[in-house]
Formats: sequence, C-alpha cells, structure tokens
Amino acid sequence: MIDKNLLGVVSAGDLNTAKAGEKMLKMGGNAYDAMCACLLAAPLCEPILTSLGGGGFMLSTQEGEEPIVYDFFVDVPSKKIENPEFFPVNVDFGTTVQEFHIGCGSAAVPGVVKGIWQIYKELCSLPIETIIEPAYSYATQGLYLSKVQADFLKLLTPIYFSTKSSRDIYVKDGHLVDEKQLFKNEEYGNFLKEFAKKGSDVFYKGEVGSSIENLCKNNNGLLDKKTLQEYEIVKKSPLKFKYKDYDIYTNPPPSSGGILTAFSLLLIENENLGAYRSQEYFEKLIEAQKITTEFRKKHVDEFLHINNLRDVLKDDKLLDGFRDELAKKLNMWGNTTHISIIDNQGNAASVTTTNGEACGHIIPQTGIMLNNMLGEEDLNPYGFFGWNSGIRLPSMMAPTAVLKDNHLLLLLGSAGSNRIRSAMLQTIINYTHFDMTVQDAIDEPRLHYEGGTIFTEPPLDIKLNGMLDMYELNQFKTLNMFFGGVQAVSGDLQGGADPRRGACVLKVEK
Repeated sequence: MIDKNLLGVVSAGDLNTAKAGEKMLKMGGNAYDAMCACLLAAPLCEPILTSLGGGGFMLSTQEGEEPIVYDFFVDVPSKKIENPEFFPVNVDFGTTVQEFHIGCGSAAVPGVVKGIWQIYKELCSLPIETIIEPAYSYATQGLYLSKVQADFLKLLTPIYFSTKSSRDIYVKDGHLVDEKQLFKNEEYGNFLKEFAKKGSDVFYKGEVGSSIENLCKNNNGLLDKKTLQEYEIVKKSPLKFKYKDYDIYTNPPPSSGGILTAFSLLLIENENLGAYRSQEYFEKLIEAQKITTEFRKKHVDEFLHINNLRDVLKDDKLLDGFRDELAKKLNMWGNTTHISIIDNQGNAASVTTTNGEACGHIIPQTGIMLNNMLGEEDLNPYGFFGWNSGIRLPSMMAPTAVLKDNHLLLLLGSAGSNRIRSAMLQTIINYTHFDMTVQDAIDEPRLHYEGGTIFTEPPLDIKLNGMLDMYELNQFKTLNMFFGGVQAVSGDLQGGADPRRGACVLKVEK
C-alpha cells in the first residue's frame, strides 16, 4: 500500500547528496529535478567518488513508456601525443597496496555536464536556477563531509596532494579536509551560476572548454576544444531480457556490467537455489560468477563495440553450454557512486557516475576535478592507450530496472568496479527470489568470485566442502566497500541504501 503522503524516495551515496534531491521533491519537482540536483551536489558531498569531470549513465523509467538509457560516459580522446603526463601512484588500503595511474594524460572526455543538461532540458519541471541551489549552497556556504567520505579522501591522499590546484581545494593546514572542518569550493559555486546561465555549452564550447584545452597544453594532456565540442550524449534502448516472470532492463554495450549481470541471472534462472545461505545457494552463486567471468573473456570484452553483441543472450545453444558447466560444479576501490530516485507519479531514475580516482588536476576557475579513466586498468584490459580514438570507453556500470506486468518493481544500481555485477545479482535475487525488503536485500552479506578467489562478508558461514580445493577463500571481517554500493527504490515507494559506503535513503513526505 503506497503512502499517499509520500512525494517520493531518494536513495543516494551520502545524506547531503540525498537532501539535495529531497528539496526538489518538496518544491514540487519530479524525480529528474531531484536527480539533477543530486548529481550537481554529489561532487561536493562525495568528492572522491564522482565529479562533473567524469562520466555516467542514467536509466529512466516512466509509467506506460519503455525505459531509456542516457549514456554520458567518457570518450577516448582523438588527440595522441608521445609523452602524456601519465604516472603511477600507490594507494594503501590497509590489506593491500594498489597502483593507479593519474596525470593530465589520464583524462578522458567528460560527459556528466552534458548529461545533466540534456536530462534537465528533456525531463525536468523546475527552473535550472532552482535545481542548482542545494549544490551552490554547499559550495559557497560550506558543508561537513561525513566520516565515511572523509576516510575515502584520506585513502587517495597521494592523488589529492599531487597538484597545487587540488591542494588549494582539498588541503587545509597541511592536511586533507576531514569531517571536522567546513569544506567549501567557491569556484564550483561560480561554475554552477555560469552553467545555469549558459547551459552545457559553457563547458564544451565556451570558457571552460578553453580552460581544459590550456590545462592539457600545459600539462601534456589529450583533451582539446575540438574533442570537447564533438562529444555527444547517446540515448538508447536498454538491454532487455526475461528472468522468470520479470522483465529486466539494464545498461547495454559498450558497458559490460549489464550484459554480465543478465548472463548470471539467465544462468541460474532454472536452478534450484535452495534455502537462503544454504550450501546449494552458495555453490550456485559462486559457480555462476565464475562461469560469467569465462563468458566475459570469450564473448564480451573484445566485442563491446559490435552493434549486435546484446543478441548473444538469445543464443540458447551458447547459454545451454554454459548452464551445463554450472550444473557440473580485483580493484579494491571501485570509486563510483549511485543514485536511485522515484516520485509519486511513477517517474524514476537510476544513475551511476564516476571520476575514476581523479587525475589530480582541477579545471581552472571551476573547482571541477578531471577524471583519470584512461588510467583505470579495469577499463583498459588491453593496455593503456589501446582503445581507438573517439569511442566510448567501456564500463561496468549498470543501472537496472526490474518490471513485472509493465509496472516497476525495483530500480537499482551499484558502485564497485568488477563487484558491480555480483552486488546487483545478489540484490536482485534477494528481492525477487527470497522476498526481502529493499533495504534487507541490500544489507545482506555478499560474496564475490574473481581470479580463483571467493571473497565473503560476515556472517556468511560458508562450508564450501570440496570447493576449497579449487578456490582460495578471502573472508572479510566486516561489511566492506569492496563489495559495492547498491542504492535502490521500489515501485511502491520503498527504498534502500548501502551501509558499506555510508549511503542514505530518504522518504520524502508532503
């Protein structure tokens, strides 16, 4: 039974991000007004996880209409130079040290600004001056980062100390800003005012585009104004497949996360999973993930830019072969954030964005950190600078909708690099197969298979019997950001947010 006093539900990676969307709903805005406000606020509230200098995807669903994907992920620049600024930094996660590549030469063509503007022009109901207000207030009056977000910032200390422009914003008295210091980014506020006046053209064709070009000229980067002007949002039909009695819509290629999640679900569709947390359930889940990894290597990674790749899911002979195999038997960070929003009119949006780890450079006079997506090993499996110029960089991000009888049941997405697909898989199974609430489906401990190792969260007491002869077991002591960050809302105006990354869900009342 839907509460008639509810205006909608906002599930975001941080309380302050969610509050930006809440304000829009309370002012009479729709889910897209709330989403745009959240997307503009998130770089201030979750500065390590997203930026207007990065990319993302939105899956939109509306009552009576087919869902649609807005693809505003990053493009591979067309410019090539011999010695781009591109260098490794080591980040200590406590249990492991991981190498990332940053520098101006690691920045791909950003898409978030143009994505927000197109969503605003096509779907929003409030004036843009109203939509920017929460983010503008955070930027100019300041906010306190949550303890979780401050800790994330500390993890990437080498990156945020790497340039003067970054230190000017994120370093106070020799230390990175934390949850105890008021955090401001006044140049970001100035950019928002210009964005409201001039739209996305200011970023791609105007003063900001010129600043990006000059920044790259001075620091051996690959972006120029011509490349920025040629960037386009791609609107496309989602990848649609049938799972049991549900119609599922997800992000199509060249994103691989959607097709891999679909493949895993189709693998186990007719399997008896047994009781939740049973030996049978764990075995099926682990083997499904292992076989999906093999499927990715053989049928996905090399073919992401082939137009008919999604048709591989219709190949019953191929699927049956992998199902027979099921019957027989890592990037620690994943710095991404996800927002899911639904309003009481049935408008719903699921958006995943990322800035990679950030390249270290702030676009002059904007407060916007550029991405380092060309330095992300997960996105460049055939070596750095190996992709053809001008193509969309592949991604694991997979905003997804689960419908039944043409009505939205669940709208979700996740952060977490290669763990996106396993986090999504388990959340969908928990909700549809084990009849959990949205929040419980997210909260339940997860497992992830990768590279011969099974990673688990407590209190999963997995008795794998003979499986431990084949796989290593890595048992985390607590719920951990490694396992993703799912935000979800349901068609009956419920919601859930992932505790692993300090996320928040707000039910917005009249």
